[in-house]
Amino acid sequence: MMTIIRIDAPLFLKENQATWTESYISGATFSWHQKDEEIRTKLKEMSNYHCAFCDDLLFPKSGEIGEIEHFKPKTAYKELAFEWTNLYPICRRCNGTKNDKFDDLLLRPDSEDYKYSDWFCLDLSSFKLKPFKLANPNWKRAEKTIELYGLNKDDKIKRRQDEFAKIRNEDYKDIDNQPFRYI
Repeated sequence: MMTIIRIDAPLFLKENQATWTESYISGATFSWHQKDEEIRTKLKEMSNYHCAFCDDLLFPKSGEIGEIEHFKPKTAYKELAFEWTNLYPICRRCNGTKNDKFDDLLLRPDSEDYKYSDWFCLDLSSFKLKPFKLANPNWKRAEKTIELYGLNKDDKIKRRQDEFAKIRNEDYKDIDNQPFRYI
């Protein structure tokens, strides 16, 4: 979960947010997917085409198209369904694990006070992300983020191992174009 600098919301989202939100809350026939491609593209640009939570690559840097994460789920927080600051780029695996779960402890990668190394460390013996307990008395926030996004699921651990092997073999020349930049 690398730091993200939030860019301005796309103009079409700013112009339509109130109307779309009202429609969504009222339960009118509504399709989010008619509006998501441009929003998803802007979110991916904001994260340099990485998942905001596991840091895996998203299209066009990989075959993973990516999805839109509603940090506070739109099912429970309908008023935030089109709120730019509630939206993040996310890979299908992280989004499918979190689904509609939410906890106030979750970390936001675009918070002013967020820095990966203050919250997480990577255990190179297991390739698991762990809360950085010594550096942060609020380490339970990192623990909850790891849990709800499934950051230590077997497939994520395997991907980190594979990418670490590529790094050791010097297969990468540009860290921004590799997944798991924190390795």
